[in-house]
Amino acid sequence: MSKQDEVILSGIRPTGRLHYGNYFGAIQKFIVLQEQGLRCYYFIADYHALTTASERVDYFRYTLDMLRTYVACGLDPSKSIIYRQSDVPCTAELALLLGMVTHVGFLERGTTYKDTVAKLPGGTTRGPEGNPIPYGLLGYPVLMAADILIVRADTVPVGDDQRQHVEMAIDIAEKFNRRFDTVALKIPKPVVRNAVRLPGLDGAAKMGKSDNNDLGLLDDEKIVLKKIKAVQTTTDPTPIEGASDDPDDVIPQMPPSVGALYRLLSLLAPEEVYLDFTRKYRRGEKFYGVLKTTLADYVNAFNAPIIEAFNAPGNNDESIKEFLTENAKKVTPVALETVEACREAIGIGRSLHRA
Repeated sequence: MSKQDEVILSGIRPTGRLHYGNYFGAIQKFIVLQEQGLRCYYFIADYHALTTASERVDYFRYTLDMLRTYVACGLDPSKSIIYRQSDVPCTAELALLLGMVTHVGFLERGTTYKDTVAKLPGGTTRGPEGNPIPYGLLGYPVLMAADILIVRADTVPVGDDQRQHVEMAIDIAEKFNRRFDTVALKIPKPVVRNAVRLPGLDGAAKMGKSDNNDLGLLDDEKIVLKKIKAVQTTTDPTPIEGASDDPDDVIPQMPPSVGALYRLLSLLAPEEVYLDFTRKYRRGEKFYGVLKTTLADYVNAFNAPIIEAFNAPGNNDESIKEFLTENAKKVTPVALETVEACREAIGIGRSLHRA
């Protein structure tokens, strides 16, 4: 199999407007793979978003805004197959079939499930009505396995937080093939993506919209400056004795919120600007006001072409709906072929209504 025949799959939940963590953690890599001429499938995981929904959310609106931002950032629907998870409903059917060979004990070992259990009052899964965790969260790895296996992905680039889910998908696929003596499911391989993990503006380990610590790709100049000026920098820098000349050695010694500013500066500003500010910090100079306004200038310069492309006449809701429809048509044939092969392997035969 040549590199150009390799199928690469990745997905992201619809959360509306995207932030710098999304760009440097995923979108930037998507664009690189696209320009290499590889067969890239990128899907909007609207089914997955429902695992944490407690009320109605307009995920379709979020999807349209996300995809307009994707296009504005440089993803090309004519080069990459970008589709919505729920537009390929046989993914849900495959998840059902895979669920028939997946034990509850296996799913309970998932870190997402265990982390949720640990946060329950008293650390117990029992309440007046029994376990309060929805099946959708427990069965998340099965649905993710279906996402991967439905398009016969070869490679699934993921961050460390999702590696276990890909490994669980491999286990589920191998078990299915062994049980039914078939090769209906193609076994993928996980690839740890060396993604940039941006800290939040509050110094938290990860930038996230739900944590209100993000910097948006579509934020205008006033919002950018307001967010950056609000970052806590109350501790004056103190000289760092014996620090190396490597600027990356300085960031771990900073207050987390200050380190977040420096991390963004390292990604957006010329190296000499970044190095100058690290030297200021190392010498204990007072410069936070200048740092914030300088960073805001670079953020605004980065955002400007994205905002312009987002608002371009050809990048509108109707054009997004059109390419979603067309790309769903591209995914459906291989998806149906995979599901039908699994149905036959299990013994229930091909679907008559799709014949």
